[in-house]
Amino acid sequence: MRLRARMRLLRRRINRSTKRASQILARRTALIWQQLYRTRFRFLVWRQRHGAVAVAIILLALIGLSGFGVPALQELLNPIFATEAELASLRSFLVTLGGALVGAAAIVSSLVLFAMQVNVERMPHGLFRRLSADRRLLSAFAATFFLAVIIASLSLNVGQQRVGAILFITFWGTVIVLGLFLYGYRRALILVNPAQQLKMVVRQAQRELQAWARRAKRAAPLFSDGSQPNQSDPYSSQHDLTRAAYFQVNRGWTEGAQRGVRYAVSFARRYAEQGDHEVSAVAMNAIVAINAAYIEAKGKTFFANQLMFDNPLTSDGFINDTLEHLRQTARIGVTRGDEQQIEQTLRVIASLVRVYISIDYANPHASNTHAHLAAGYLSGEVERIVPHNMPDVLMEGVRLMGQCAEMLLAMEGPQGIATVVQKIGIVSCVGAAREDYRPVTSTGVEQLARLSFELLQTNKREVQFAAQGIRETVKLIAKLFMALPDTPLMSIHSAYLAPYYSATSTQGLAVRLSQLVNLVADAPEGDLNARQVIVNFEEWADGMYQTEKDLLLYAIEKRSQFTFDMINWITTVTTMLIALSNAAACDVHAQEKLRKHAAWLIAVLSWVPDDEETVKFVEIFQMTETLFKAAVDARRRGCPELAEDIDKILLSWTFKAGRYQTGWATLEKSVYALATLALLANDAEAEAQLKKKINSRMKAGGLPDKELRDSAALKIRGRAASLYRNGHWSSAIEHGMAQSDHQRLQPLLEEIADIISPETMGQAANVGIY
Repeated sequence: MRLRARMRLLRRRINRSTKRASQILARRTALIWQQLYRTRFRFLVWRQRHGAVAVAIILLALIGLSGFGVPALQELLNPIFATEAELASLRSFLVTLGGALVGAAAIVSSLVLFAMQVNVERMPHGLFRRLSADRRLLSAFAATFFLAVIIASLSLNVGQQRVGAILFITFWGTVIVLGLFLYGYRRALILVNPAQQLKMVVRQAQRELQAWARRAKRAAPLFSDGSQPNQSDPYSSQHDLTRAAYFQVNRGWTEGAQRGVRYAVSFARRYAEQGDHEVSAVAMNAIVAINAAYIEAKGKTFFANQLMFDNPLTSDGFINDTLEHLRQTARIGVTRGDEQQIEQTLRVIASLVRVYISIDYANPHASNTHAHLAAGYLSGEVERIVPHNMPDVLMEGVRLMGQCAEMLLAMEGPQGIATVVQKIGIVSCVGAAREDYRPVTSTGVEQLARLSFELLQTNKREVQFAAQGIRETVKLIAKLFMALPDTPLMSIHSAYLAPYYSATSTQGLAVRLSQLVNLVADAPEGDLNARQVIVNFEEWADGMYQTEKDLLLYAIEKRSQFTFDMINWITTVTTMLIALSNAAACDVHAQEKLRKHAAWLIAVLSWVPDDEETVKFVEIFQMTETLFKAAVDARRRGCPELAEDIDKILLSWTFKAGRYQTGWATLEKSVYALATLALLANDAEAEAQLKKKINSRMKAGGLPDKELRDSAALKIRGRAASLYRNGHWSSAIEHGMAQSDHQRLQPLLEEIADIISPETMGQAANVGIY
């Protein structure tokens, strides 16, 4: 038995060792393969950059090294070519080889030129003329012809003492001719490749722009009066006026760049029509590259829009020409129904917004005029797509508009996104008119939610106006969408407005806000970034109650399931504002404002109408539970004033909803909640005040239904008698009751029950735990 046990143990150890060894071997093998892949990639990149130079160096090195062997070759060949007949055969060989190479050069050049002519329809006329006269290709043909003639001419100088040198020159001349043939073939392939042609166009445009920039720099002393701009004054002009004057005198300095843009646009349209959108995408990228080179060359000669007067230098002909070409390309795509071409055009305009944002207006307070112009073109083209039933294109367009707005927000601040936000809202409203466009609405709401989140993180000031604009836009979308009939099981209102208002979606705004609030709450007292976020939150929440109140009441009016999202959104944001007010980085002034905004926001729930149908509908979404949790959270976070305000709202809701038989035991649950909150205050006066308020409301005619009142009082007394019973709670109120002081809670519940129904005093009903 012991031997068997030892054998089993030995086999296990062997199996473990084998398994471990195989894992180590597999890991090392994988590492070796990864190293090989990495080395191969680096070699390919190096060959792409330096391959031609390396080949030329190696060839010259071989020629130089082989030149040292010419004397030995001469000694070896002397006996072979000792007679005139043998030298005559060598002359004949050289003449034949040279003639063959001349003929081959003519044939190869003809074939390559024919290939170029065949591709004339694939490129603009001006570009064809440039590529047909490619200097590298023509030089290669000329070199092959010249070398072939040299090889043939060697037959005229054949001598016994020069045989080695002649064969040396003949061999390497032939090798070089064959190499030039291959080079000409590859060069021709490059010239007829549209992607390579576009690279040439971009390089040519960049070289011309750089040349003009150098000329302007050299000519600067001719246009300068010797004065220097005041660098210490932030409001003084820092423009490069000498360069601006030079470009004004030489108005044709952008002709090469404009020609390059026209060529790229021509490529994009032609290949999009042929269905080759890969090449059209390369052409679109070429437009962006040329514009980037133009902005770099122009430097500090751009002028932004002025508030009080119009500056003629603000308009830029090159930028206007580029955007007009793209507008026309988008129209062509819409006419043809080519969605890929339209999306590519929209992406290029968005990329131009990113490029134009980098323009230096020589004034830190200047508006990004040309970026706004490009964003306007993008918004206009997206709007024009609406009638053409292209929801995917519209969704992409709205995403690009959102990205442009984020760029403008980062560079210019909150005041830079107002127009784009309005345009996103207008396009997003189409989902209310057509079912196919409902995903567009969801995408638009998602972009507005992203902008709201970015707004809270910006280091710019005065986010209140931009935040209000976003809320008003979302409010417009939500109201139009809630005008549609809702479905009870899968609410289309909640589904398509979820990116902004859903408190349960992992991709919703509330989740990202919670993460940001947690980061700020953990930040130290002197954290400047945390302070900026707190200030942004305070401005963002200012006036929020107005739009949220309108949306909540409208959702209730339409009996929309979106009511649940609104109630949870209001309480969630209230909790966030309280949490921020308790952050170490929050000063007293900001704390006061945050708690004020939280009080105004949670007070929106007090505006719920008190008719029976509305009360029953709202109670479906656990209004009583929500108010209780909000009050507990406020008290736990050290906001007793706000907790008292929520207690008042809950008390009002108790007598507002408790008048009706809702099916959710609203009156009983509300009483449990009020009593538990009174105990959480740790103040005997709070209990007395609660009984006093309930008594005064009862005397004022609250809860007029005697049967309902008596039934609730019996259940309250019955629940008070069962406080010590353990159970599993599905209700926050029941959980709070279980955690409270039962010796104080039981008499308080009984006294409240006696106030509600003195006729049933001393009577109780058996009740369960909710």
